[in-house]
Amino acid sequence: MKNTNAYIFPLLSIVFWSGNYVLGRITLNQGMDPYTMSFLRWLLACAFLLPFTYKAILRERQIIKDCLPLLILMGGLGVCNYNLFLYIALTTTTVTNAVLLNSLMPILIMLVARILLGSRTSPLQNLGIAISTIGAAVIVSRGSIDTLLHLTITHGDMWVVAAVSSWALYSVLLSKRPKAMSLYAFFSVTAIIGTLIQAPIYLAFGTHSVAELTANNWLVLLYMASFASIAAFICWNKGIEKIGPASAGHFIHLMPIFSVALSIPLLGETLETFHLLGVIFILSGILTATVLNNRIQRIQN
Repeated sequence: MKNTNAYIFPLLSIVFWSGNYVLGRITLNQGMDPYTMSFLRWLLACAFLLPFTYKAILRERQIIKDCLPLLILMGGLGVCNYNLFLYIALTTTTVTNAVLLNSLMPILIMLVARILLGSRTSPLQNLGIAISTIGAAVIVSRGSIDTLLHLTITHGDMWVVAAVSSWALYSVLLSKRPKAMSLYAFFSVTAIIGTLIQAPIYLAFGTHSVAELTANNWLVLLYMASFASIAAFICWNKGIEKIGPASAGHFIHLMPIFSVALSIPLLGETLETFHLLGVIFILSGILTATVLNNRIQRIQN
């Protein structure tokens, strides 16, 4: 039986990532390049993590050695690819396109889980995905069918698709995390690996000098390192562990809600009727796919 309280973990992840989304967009618009932002974010995250996790890493070094290929893959997919690709995308695509394409993630997670793990989804889970997808589309299209019909595919959109695909694969592969390896050692090692993968990319393509960073830049990076990186990833990993990748994936549809909520004070945007309509659809879809689905399964069992 899945504890309803377990849903707080993916929910917190989405809250933290929504803040990263909005602050990242602001900072990129102010001139910081995506390579510098992604690398420094994770470099800081590793610096914060290691004093607390190095003992676990040393204690579990044999497990790490035995599982190194999987850990390298996980670090590349979840730490390097998803974050870097999304930041690159935000420099060339519209926010509407990025959020809409990001809303494909629950569907991709479900498909990847079915292919790799043989996972099956219930009719209620499929219905929930459909309902919450409609809600996400309502928000990002501002309630206009014409906006959806005239969306154009850009170079940045392809980066979003690559980012979402990487995260979907990462989320499903979390179920393969070595059982003998603690969550904190696992996350620390994959964070270090992902940062090391980004290092040569940053040196080759980064254009923003550390000396040019402003106080606001550092505050944004500190938020990204502590909340959008450490807290969000630990919560997401914990959520996958407790409720599974398919159920956790539904919470991605909350991203437009929190993004809009943060955009109002930070970007001066206003709350519109279509926002409320989209929220109703999204919450209805999540409740259908998670809480209602679990109750029906308990009754049937």
